[in-house]
Order: sequence, then structure tokens, then C-alpha cells
Amino acid sequence: MSLWVRTARVVSGVGLGAVAALHGVWAAGSSWPARDRRALGEAVVGNSEAFPGPRATATVAGVAATGALVTAGALGNGRGVVRVRRLAGLALLTRAAVGGDVALAALGMPAAKEQFLRLDNRFYRPLCAVLGAAVLIGARRRPAHPEGTAL
Repeated sequence: MSLWVRTARVVSGVGLGAVAALHGVWAAGSSWPARDRRALGEAVVGNSEAFPGPRATATVAGVAATGALVTAGALGNGRGVVRVRRLAGLALLTRAAVGGDVALAALGMPAAKEQFLRLDNRFYRPLCAVLGAAVLIGARRRPAHPEGTAL
């Protein structure tokens, strides 16, 4: 496996693992890093009244944790696993491209307020783009250059 693929798998595994941990903390009731749940809702879903409940947030944490394992390569390189990696990478890149306001609308949530849109453009979209690219790079099954061949 190339250095690019190994690095991409570490980046995607650590990144999605951090996303999982953060959602787990929120599911447990913390508002960190915001001062309270109202501020957290405005920052992460664009509306303090629409903040998802603990079950939904724990589900996101579980999906992100599973994604971290899959994209890091912990489940091997079988055809199905690689397909899941590619779909995850495309989903993250799509989220980066369309933005959080479109993602919220697709989830049936209220329109986002200005703070969320600002945070989305500055942090969330670039994070999704980096993670999506890392997941796709890490989705390679075979080396680009078999051992013993020149680059």
C-alpha cells in the first residue's frame, strides 16, 4: 500500500473518529464547545429549536465511528468494503459541494441562520472536502504500481 493511501486512511479514520467522539459527547448532553445547547444548536444545525435529540445524535456518532473503522482499513479491502468507502467519500464531497443549507433541507430541518452558514463555509464544508478526498484516496484496492515496477 502506498504512502498516499496509508496517510489518507489515517486522516479519514482520525477525522471521522473525532466526529464520532464529538457527537457522542453531544448525545450525552454536553454543549461543548458552545456555552449552552441553544448556542450549540445554532452553530451545528443552524437553529436552536431544531437540535436533534440524544438518540439521533448518538446514531450519527455510531455511523461516524463505523465510518472511521471502515475508512481506516480496519475491515480489510474486500469489494464491498471498498464500495462503502467510495460511497462515503462521494457523500462527504457532495456535502462539501452543496453546503449545509442544502443538507439541512434534505433532512427536513428548518433553514439555517447566518451563524451556521458562516461556520459551514469556513469550517464544515472544507472539513467534509478534506475527509471526502481522504476517504476516496484511501479506497484504493490495488497499488497503482505493482511491486517491482518503476513509477
